[in-house]
Amino acid sequence: MLKSTKITDEELAEIKQLQQDSQILTYQIGEISLQREFAQKQFKKLDDEFNNFISSFEKLQEKEVELIEKLKTQYPEKSINLETGELS
Repeated sequence: MLKSTKITDEELAEIKQLQQDSQILTYQIGEISLQREFAQKQFKKLDDEFNNFISSFEKLQEKEVELIEKLKTQYPEKSINLETGELS
């Protein structure tokens, strides 16, 4: 008895479907990789911006402390009305 030299149409269709599914998943993996790369770059940018704001805030606080110390030296035992600038 001779063996068939061709697979069945169903087997061929199954192989083709597996190949197509594999290509779709490969494409989706590539898309997700690109999206992840863009998201990581965006996160890095936001992280840098956040750190710059924190640095600016810390410098502002230092200036505030320096000014308060200066005013305490100039006007010992006085309170400053921040609305009017009057001393009491």
